[in-house]
Amino acid sequence: MNEPAAHDPSSPQARIVAAARTLFFEHGFERVTTDQIARAAKTSKASLYKYFPTMSEVLVAVVRAESDGFETGVTEACDSRVDLKAALVRYGLQVMGFLNKPDVIRFTRLMHEEVRGHPMIAARFYEESYQRSHVSITAMLAHGQQLGYVEKRLTAEELAEQLMGMWEGIRLNKTRLGLSKRPYPRPQDWAVKCVDTLLPDG
Repeated sequence: MNEPAAHDPSSPQARIVAAARTLFFEHGFERVTTDQIARAAKTSKASLYKYFPTMSEVLVAVVRAESDGFETGVTEACDSRVDLKAALVRYGLQVMGFLNKPDVIRFTRLMHEEVRGHPMIAARFYEESYQRSHVSITAMLAHGQQLGYVEKRLTAEELAEQLMGMWEGIRLNKTRLGLSKRPYPRPQDWAVKCVDTLLPDG
């Protein structure tokens, strides 16, 4: 795929991905046809097949577009424990802000529904979202361990996993199940509480 064109919202690729995203959310992957996507994208089936030879490639493109928003922070090399905690809170706010979006909740539901039929695509979503965030948080915590302001009772990988688990908690699962409208009504408070639990003062 031509990346610059794909990022132009008026390009055929971008219109196809946007149309497919909407249709997948409404009907699920298996019930959407190339005819429906081409009509919704206001393009021809020939154009659709030019950029996406199979429906699986359309779904991969939608997954890539969604997961790009999951991890928007960058690894920060902090010079003190206070700086590290502040950086982790900022990171947590970015993740929770993303997970709070109604479309993202619908997308993660879709991924859970499609996992049996398309395990490789679900794995791709995991790698480009959760795993990428885990790598970034691990790097920040490993830096803190090297400088001695993060305890080494666990590995940086284990600490990152714990923090990500706390951020999500049962809140996200409740929302996925339709038991609440959004998982994080006060993201700032929750981000701070989770970081303080992982890295308590004193």
